[in-house]
Amino acid sequence: MKTILTAFALLVAIALRVAAADAPAATRHPDERDGNAKIVHRADVVPDRSANTTARGGLWPLYATPEAHLNYFEVTGRTTLHFHPDAEHRLYVLEGKVLVTCGTNTTTATVGDFIVIPRGVRHCYDVPAKGDRVLLLTFDAPPFDPRKTVNIETTKQ
Repeated sequence: MKTILTAFALLVAIALRVAAADAPAATRHPDERDGNAKIVHRADVVPDRSANTTARGGLWPLYATPEAHLNYFEVTGRTTLHFHPDAEHRLYVLEGKVLVTCGTNTTTATVGDFIVIPRGVRHCYDVPAKGDRVLLLTFDAPPFDPRKTVNIETTKQ
C-alpha cells in the first residue's frame, strides 16, 4: 500500500510539472515591476470618536512621496483664513458637513463632495455646530509646504 501511495504521489508531481511546463509564460511589460498594495485602515489612523470622546480636529498622514501627500483631515469649529502659495488643495468629504469659504464664496460641502481650492486662494473651513466634525481626505499634488502657508487671520473668528 505504501508503494502505491508513493507511486501515486510521484505521478501527481510529474503531472503538475508537465502542466506547468505546457502553460504559457506570463509576459510582462518592460515598465512593470513587482510590488504590493499598501492598505491603511482608518481605525489604525483616526482616533475613535465615540460618544464619550471630544472631537478636537487633527491631521493624520496616510501616504507621502515627494510628488504627493494624502491625509485624513478632521475639522471641528473654524480654521483660520489662510492660503497656500505653492499648491492647490483637493479634499473629499468622508463624514459630516463643512462650510467652505474660498475667495469670496461660502458653500456647504457634505459626504461625497469633492473640493478643489486653487493655489494662492484664501480659504477656511467651518463646522459651526459645537461637538460636530467633518472628516476629509486630502490629496495634494504637488504637496504644499506648511512653512509657506500665509495666515490672513491670526486667530480663529
